[in-house]
Amino acid sequence: MNDLVVLELDRFLRESGGLQKLSPVVTRIVRALDDSPELPQAWEPLPENFFGKPLPGGIVSCWAFALRGGGTFTNERHPNSWQRSIGIRGSALFEVYEDGRWQPRPVAVRGSDLGARAVSIPPNVWHRIAIGPETFVSLSFHTAPASEPIEETCVGDDFANTKRRLYHG
Repeated sequence: MNDLVVLELDRFLRESGGLQKLSPVVTRIVRALDDSPELPQAWEPLPENFFGKPLPGGIVSCWAFALRGGGTFTNERHPNSWQRSIGIRGSALFEVYEDGRWQPRPVAVRGSDLGARAVSIPPNVWHRIAIGPETFVSLSFHTAPASEPIEETCVGDDFANTKRRLYHG
């Protein structure tokens, strides 16, 4: 993993006890997914003071996500935010559109290599995700405040035909 911010975030989570603090959040979002079989995902934005101190590396917002096992999620990008995701349960295949083609970025929680547990997606870069057989739980960190990240999706692989909405809404 060449992204120093991801390294800072990982150290921050370990040293601040952040992963332990997340336990009730993870329980809630996994339960929400289990209680609603029609939902592909459940998430919860974390309050600014959730970890007890500011997040490192210019990160100003964070969400906990539970994505249903076997699910696939369409192409999207965030024009105004750099996204860093760290897996905390399960596995997923992120694909990032770089150099005119989809580049695989597998994320699996098993193992200690941070490069295998995290993905870094710069602003305005298309990405998509396919979830492994089990529910994938991750933290999604953004450089835009919680009320501002834009999620832009496209129809199929037509990057010229897009829709925008606020990430939080």
